[in-house]
Amino acid sequence: MDKLDHLGWVVSVSFAIGDVRFAVRSTSPAFGAWLSDALGSFVVDDVEEYLYSVVVPEPPPRGRAKDFCVLYKGSSAIVRTLDPVALGRALLAELEGLGFHERADALYVMGSVIDVSGVPTLVPSSVVPTLMKLGRRAAKLGIGIPGELAVAIDLETASVVPVRPSLDLPDDVLERLADTRPRAGSNSVRFVETSEVVGAILVPARDPRSPLQTARKGYVLANLAGLALNLQEVGGRGLEALGRFVGSASCYESAWTDTGDALARFADLMKGTA
Repeated sequence: MDKLDHLGWVVSVSFAIGDVRFAVRSTSPAFGAWLSDALGSFVVDDVEEYLYSVVVPEPPPRGRAKDFCVLYKGSSAIVRTLDPVALGRALLAELEGLGFHERADALYVMGSVIDVSGVPTLVPSSVVPTLMKLGRRAAKLGIGIPGELAVAIDLETASVVPVRPSLDLPDDVLERLADTRPRAGSNSVRFVETSEVVGAILVPARDPRSPLQTARKGYVLANLAGLALNLQEVGGRGLEALGRFVGSASCYESAWTDTGDALARFADLMKGTA
């Protein structure tokens, strides 16, 4: 039995984007209707595989505690926020990423930008579900939770840049979502809004017992190259841009056996560089 079944899914919408056919289920009919409208040209007949699941609770009565909106990829929670618009934006970013492997307008890497003590830091997106489990501890550490599990690195500037939209969506797609549900809290989810120079890169250590330490640039470059989605499309330009991206950042490696402790040590280190 799917461990998410107890949440009470009430709507399911199926899509085909590129060569990927999948379904999105939600606890909210309003959210499902918004998604169907936003991605109407991609809607297909029923697909059995649920790639994403969306929990959007009803607004609580006055005086009651607010419930979080949660985006699941498979069975892993990847975004948790009080703002349903931020949740919708994160889902659209995920769907945009389904075609990254075919694009050549930037280098796309399976990484997320988080703020650690004020320093924009790239981490492998595989650690994001674990970040979600830190809850308030992440905020106390000065860590911003990302809303994107892949980043675009500009081939000319080697900076992280906003993804250029390729899906045919209404210009006011997020405004339409806001009209269906008032925000229950501030948006604490981090998105790449403009060109950014990433100050630090944190990757898993070669030795799983290794503490936080400075990493060799070559090791980090090889690590990120392995996370690139479209190197075959961008070729040498992409690898050269990735080299400049790594070369301009401070590089670190750490074991991830305890993500909270690893990030706490990293946050202490970054306090002196912010």
